[in-house]
Amino acid sequence: MARREQLEGKVAIVTGASSGVGWQSAVRLAEQGVRLCVTARRREALESLRKEVEDAGGECLVVPGDVTVGEDVDRVVRECLARYGRIDLLVNDAGVQTYGYFDQLPWEHIQRTVDVTCLGFLRFAHAVLPHFRAQGSGHVLNIQSMLSKGAAPLLSAYTAAKHATLGWAKALTLELHGTGIQVSNVLVPSVSTPMFDHAPTQFDKKPVPVPPTYDVDLVARAVVKCALRPGRTEVPAFLQGKLMLWMDRVAPFVGSFVLSRYGVRMQMEQQPVHRPEGNLFQPVPEGVGAYGSVPPTPRWKRFTAAAGLAALAGGVLGGAALGARGLARVVR
Repeated sequence: MARREQLEGKVAIVTGASSGVGWQSAVRLAEQGVRLCVTARRREALESLRKEVEDAGGECLVVPGDVTVGEDVDRVVRECLARYGRIDLLVNDAGVQTYGYFDQLPWEHIQRTVDVTCLGFLRFAHAVLPHFRAQGSGHVLNIQSMLSKGAAPLLSAYTAAKHATLGWAKALTLELHGTGIQVSNVLVPSVSTPMFDHAPTQFDKKPVPVPPTYDVDLVARAVVKCALRPGRTEVPAFLQGKLMLWMDRVAPFVGSFVLSRYGVRMQMEQQPVHRPEGNLFQPVPEGVGAYGSVPPTPRWKRFTAAAGLAALAGGVLGGAALGARGLARVVR
């Protein structure tokens, strides 16, 4: 009850709320008594979210909009203020991916990915921060990615956008020191969202996340945790999170070895899919709700992989070549 009392009556804008992390984060925040203003391009999906929230006793305002359109962003903020009179929390979540080798991607795909995934965060923060400053408090909570600190083949534009967004968030934290306004980040692993079911691909094969895949609710719970204790960077996963960051410090070539040789294969299934445009420029009707077609990886598999990587890291520190050969056999 004490946790709920901390957030009871607060007002949050959640972007990218029509599915996936945005949807589930909105649900979890509403459970804590947060009053919601949810936005994305798909009104019908947002109305389904509103019904779920209100059926559970929460309060939810739907304002459809596109994070790449400044007028839409301003309208969302304006209607939220008209309804609730204040804004306490901005959850920046909207994002898109496009799968392909960088030099083979249409340039407009690269621009759109950066515009949504990076500049969309900046637009909303730019619109909300004057209100935060006026009230002397507020919280910008950014749904980042493990790719904010790493990389994956076929996702160069998304990786660039996430690196830029994390750098912006760090600079914003410095600028807002002493204002009462907090900045938080959640570094998201691969999660079981519809994002991969919507993304365009240049390969005519179904794109899937780099394994292992986590339950989307892992991230939603981390969002609530940051809302309760703002001003932090949360890494909710162990294997594709804390362990990866540690490995990158002590044995950075291991991740490069795996992803450069097997990363493309890891991100494609044999199921044929012709989706050259995906949801980049127009929303797709499918994929309402938190979960997509790729299920979370069972915990025992994640534990086994974590144990293998930890053992490999130990071997790396004593004998790098032997560890790399062992990992190659495991991946095959």
